[in-house]
Amino acid sequence: MNNFAPKFRLISLVCAVLLLSACGDEGSKPENAAASDTLRVGVLGLPAMLGNPYASLNAPTIFTWSAIFEGLTYVNSAGEVLPWLATSWEATSPTTWVFKLREGVTFSNGEPFNADAVINAVDYLVSPEAVTEVVAQMFGALESARAIDDLTVEITTNVPSVLFPREAASLRMVAPEHWRALGPQGFALEPHGTGPFRVTAWEPAVVRMEAFEESWRPSHFKKLEIYAVPEGPQRIQGVISGRLDVVLGTIPDQMAELEAAGHQWISNLGSGIYTFSLILNPEHPAFGPKNTPLTDVRVRRALNYAIDRQAYIDVLLGNTTRAPSQPVPSGVFGFNPDLEPYPYDPNLARALLAEAGYPDGFDLVFEVVPGTSIPNGTAVYQKMAEDLRAIGVNVELKTFPLPQYFNAVHTGDFKGQGFMMDFPTAPQLDALRGMRLHSCLWKTPWLCDEGDQALISAAMAEPDLARREALTQDIMRLYHEQAYLLYLFEKVDYFGVRGGLEGFKAEGLFIQYDKIREAEKGLN
Repeated sequence: MNNFAPKFRLISLVCAVLLLSACGDEGSKPENAAASDTLRVGVLGLPAMLGNPYASLNAPTIFTWSAIFEGLTYVNSAGEVLPWLATSWEATSPTTWVFKLREGVTFSNGEPFNADAVINAVDYLVSPEAVTEVVAQMFGALESARAIDDLTVEITTNVPSVLFPREAASLRMVAPEHWRALGPQGFALEPHGTGPFRVTAWEPAVVRMEAFEESWRPSHFKKLEIYAVPEGPQRIQGVISGRLDVVLGTIPDQMAELEAAGHQWISNLGSGIYTFSLILNPEHPAFGPKNTPLTDVRVRRALNYAIDRQAYIDVLLGNTTRAPSQPVPSGVFGFNPDLEPYPYDPNLARALLAEAGYPDGFDLVFEVVPGTSIPNGTAVYQKMAEDLRAIGVNVELKTFPLPQYFNAVHTGDFKGQGFMMDFPTAPQLDALRGMRLHSCLWKTPWLCDEGDQALISAAMAEPDLARREALTQDIMRLYHEQAYLLYLFEKVDYFGVRGGLEGFKAEGLFIQYDKIREAEKGLN
């Protein structure tokens, strides 16, 4: 890993007030957005690893990468797998898929998109060099790729992968010759993809791009600027003041202010669930005597019965989301429609605690990261803690910095008995994607049951699509009944869009920047 990325991340934090000072550089200030040929976007943060599309699968990073890189397929909000850089695909055996590639596509440096580009991506992701890349970890079943012809490629996996076309949405393409010449670190500074924009400058608090006019999805704007604006109110004020066109990661409290100023406020049910993960594995580095009550399923169910989710959904989230019944929301492959959310029943919660031997409750420490993208997170956490204290479970909320949190997820260096963690499914919208975190598959698993893992592994390797779905639904039922997670709410994403713009849409964290345009006068 190069030394530039940590320095870049530090400088970005120092420049958080860019809308007021633009890092001290007057030339970095976004001018009036409505009168410009530049689309200006405000996000929570920029990619820590700059333009390496294999380093992350999550927001806010891939909001930036959506403008540059594309996968072989595209998964929409309904969970349908659509053609993207690949126009069709078929399984020729349980472990091989043949993809037909889109003709006439080029990278923003002029290289053609063809089978060589796919082979280059696969070769890197299966190499020892990529072992720490998040995308490589997701594609653990990848084995090899070979060209059948210039626009046909065969991809082989080491186990049956019936949902590989869905996963191929994360197989983002990079200009192969450029990648091989510069390597991952050099490429990250000078990225080239097939998307509608190409990077012209990485600055501490802004990524500047220009339209890639030869893109197969050309933009309606000549330029794109994506600003790091960590504070939500600043992002909203950016739209109201005319300095930003689109902001990602707002909260319901800001809806009225945006709409009163003539702008748009959009909420989309997301692709995951917000939860508290409970450290249940005795082999985990953070497991200790205080974790013991949580190993009893009656206690875990009691915690879930104690939370009045609808109260904070109504008050803090503008009734824009739902209480979850399982680790994933509807629309995700493997969602079990027969399950219902845990109802709010504090009396039943107290009875279960007494039955488990804890009539007077016990103490817990839950760890959270302040200022992250979970909407109204601090208030939600406090309401959850109040509900648990009402049944005798004294929850102390401790905060820790985001870098420390990421380190703890990988090393297990937690200080409490639970921590805020989402259950991700994007961009492929497969319920088993989150299982790579919430099972024995993780390097330092906080949840690991050998019987459960056998079922998860069987589902992942199942070659029949219908059977794969049924097995996944069984896993969703298991995780619901065992109450392995403390369920909060279905993930919901909020966006602010300047009045006069149309075409904005975010699906599975992917933004189609080419669809955003100025509305025709008289039609908006």
